[in-house]
Amino acid sequence: MTHHRIPGPVLVELTGITPLARFARLADALAAAWESMRLLPLSNAYYCAFELMLVRPSSVDCMAERLAKEGTVAITFMLPDGPHLFHLRPAREEVTAG
Repeated sequence: MTHHRIPGPVLVELTGITPLARFARLADALAAAWESMRLLPLSNAYYCAFELMLVRPSSVDCMAERLAKEGTVAITFMLPDGPHLFHLRPAREEVTAG
């Protein structure tokens, strides 16, 4: 797979679960998102899908490619309290988190 470069840091958020967080590296953002996601009461299908998207060896390249093509990655998932959103996007200089 081709290595896609995302300019600057990235922002990741799990709406209603984790606040918006800024990471210098995409790999760190994906690892942090998975650390939160894996503790949630996800259905088996969501658990497996997010595990594949966030921790497989090609996850960083796949997400970088999606960010390069689409500008953002937004995936809705369901929990017992309703829908939530995994949201990943490049950070802009004017955006501050934390």
